[in-house]
Formats: sequence, C-alpha cells, structure tokens
Amino acid sequence: MPEEAHEKIVAEMAKDIDREKLETLVFDLEKYQVYSDDMATVAFAYITGQLGVVFWNLEPGQENDYHMHPTTEHLHVVVAGEVEYTLGDLDPITVKAGQAVMVPEQVPHGIRNKGIVNASYFAVTSPGDYQKVLVDRPA
Repeated sequence: MPEEAHEKIVAEMAKDIDREKLETLVFDLEKYQVYSDDMATVAFAYITGQLGVVFWNLEPGQENDYHMHPTTEHLHVVVAGEVEYTLGDLDPITVKAGQAVMVPEQVPHGIRNKGIVNASYFAVTSPGDYQKVLVDRPA
C-alpha cells in the first residue's frame, strides 16, 4: 500500500497570474522555485483556467509521491538541476534542465532528486477532473 502524501503545498501564488489582467501573463519562472528543507514543495502558478501550471521543487534527496492521474495528462519540463524520473514500468532515467517528459493519463510516475543541487520542474496539466492517486513506487 502506498504511503500518505508528503509534499508541502504553496498555493497563495496561484492568484498572481490572472487571465483577466494581461500584464500578469508574463512571469519569471524563478518566482515559483520555492524550496523546503523538510519535503518536496509544490508551488501553484496557475490553476483557474483551462490549464494547470504547478512547480515542483526538490532539494537533493527529495522526491514527489509516486502516483498517477486517472483522466488528466501532464507535460513536465525540468528547469533546474536534474532528476531521476520513473515512468510506468520503464527503468528510471535521468532528465536534465531543458528536457521534458509527457505523462499520459493512468501512467504511474515519480520524480526524485538524486543530484547534489536543487532541482525544479513545472507541470502543465490538461483540462479535466484532477485526481492524484498514490501507487507503490517500483523497487
């Protein structure tokens, strides 16, 4: 059985990008690179339109929960550092800043920072009913 979620959520910045205020639609990615010594940190950037945009920030040794989404797809773009990415039943691969991973609905995935510097990636999610289902991480 998968363990409970262990991620810090930073939701208050989601209001800073407002589709009704065009001047807010250009923004710096660094603003959402917020880290915590205790656990992986998720900073919400945009969650009110047709897309969701959230930043995942991992200090060395941190990981996000291994999970899947029943109905929504994701595009993950690494913007800092490098991460070990587990996607479905594939062996883990290293994904570096400037690389991206597409995650179809119902495909388990998880990201771990095995490097020595902070890592950050953002996720763009498709429209739909967002559900996160924890699953057991492969050994």
